[in-house]
Amino acid sequence: MKKILTEHKGKLILSSLVTLLPALAGWRLAWEAAALLAAHWLVLLIVFADRRNRENQSRKAIGLIFWVMPFVSLLTGGATVMLERGVRSAGALSSLMALGFGLLFILLGNYMPKFRQNSFMGIRVKWTLENEANWNATHRFGGKVWVAGGFACLAGALLPVQAMGVVFPAVLLVIMALPIAYSYHYDKVQPAAERTARPPIPPAQRWAARLIVAGVAVFAVWTLLMGSAEVRYGESSFTVAASGWEDLTVPYSDIAAVDYLPAEAVPDGGVRTYGLGNLRVGFGHFSNDAYGDYTRYTYRSCGDCVRLTTASGRTILLNGPDQAATRAIYETLRGQLGG
Repeated sequence: MKKILTEHKGKLILSSLVTLLPALAGWRLAWEAAALLAAHWLVLLIVFADRRNRENQSRKAIGLIFWVMPFVSLLTGGATVMLERGVRSAGALSSLMALGFGLLFILLGNYMPKFRQNSFMGIRVKWTLENEANWNATHRFGGKVWVAGGFACLAGALLPVQAMGVVFPAVLLVIMALPIAYSYHYDKVQPAAERTARPPIPPAQRWAARLIVAGVAVFAVWTLLMGSAEVRYGESSFTVAASGWEDLTVPYSDIAAVDYLPAEAVPDGGVRTYGLGNLRVGFGHFSNDAYGDYTRYTYRSCGDCVRLTTASGRTILLNGPDQAATRAIYETLRGQLGG
């Protein structure tokens, strides 16, 4: 491990600096860049933990691993800078992400045929891991599929944001499913004489893979269910103290109107342009046909909302985890406004 990192010391230092580059734009990006840097190092440690990557992996494939996370850092950092400078257009952000991921898929697709069998990167399914010929054929095919998916994303950047919301998930599904289906088919038609026995995986690598899968699963569940909000009332303003996202403070003097909307009167949320969204909450900036660019801090467990209209015409939607809490927010704000 030490030897391989020493051999790639220049790439390690340069890729780490590029990953941290968005931190120059502010404290929020500094935290994001630091998290991506930690992920960058973790990925490299995992990849180099496999002896086959240290001794027999393609140098081009290893070189690619050094630059995936820096690319993601620059892409997400660019999107965040646009948002912090007032670009709330869902179309502009969608186009940026489509262009970025399209280029990434094309790059990965070109390098995929160079991947050699290993435990941590590539199309790792039963049939590729058990047979080197299957691995090579699947990665040649998968490379073409990923390149095609990348060009589909580039073309999707020209589509309306609603269409891209369908195209991008479809591309992800295709580039993941088609190579796996091809590997399965190849396994069924490959002559038995060409099959090779799979070398045993060291126990340490098996446990490392299990821990990684378990960690990813726990993180995914936590991400889907995280988030809460508490409305705190002051003398001249109120604050929505949000867990998992930035707080929202609104002076009472900025509120032109407050209304209570039952679930059936609340428009579709539209597209989240900057914020936190999961199975539990939706916080941040959104865009829909009814309100244009607007702000919401809402729980999904309650369909009712309190709608605030500011003096500048901007809409803010709030609610609590249930109807009683939402009604309490409405009554308190009405009282603070003298209604």
